[in-house]
Amino acid sequence: MLSEKRSPNYVTVIPAANATKLPEKRQQDYVVFVDDTGKPVDIGGGGSSSVAWADITGKPATFAPTIGTTATTAAAGNHTHTIANVTGLQAALDAKLTASKAATQANSTATDVAGVVSDLNALLAKLKAAGIMA
Repeated sequence: MLSEKRSPNYVTVIPAANATKLPEKRQQDYVVFVDDTGKPVDIGGGGSSSVAWADITGKPATFAPTIGTTATTAAAGNHTHTIANVTGLQAALDAKLTASKAATQANSTATDVAGVVSDLNALLAKLKAAGIMA
């Protein structure tokens, strides 16, 4: 039991019988924390509440990230990797289509629908041969 004589000067002991705003399930001596309006605040009793950012005191003005080189530290915004740093990237890039993999296709000089169809079919055949389309 915490008596008024043993409590710090910022704690006021109120007998439960005189505290009508306190939680219903209380024992004769019950420690209750109240906010600045006198409303009881649940402390560790399984409840939840939120605190406004402005009500938090002693916080720093900014929260600078820790810049580092490990998996648990942030990377700087100008952080880059070389191709060698990325496993398999060079091989994947080498396998991509290059200009030499596709046969040259001349511009169409067709003057009728049949000529356009013929030129289009020739282009499609070259794209399929290069593996660009199935």
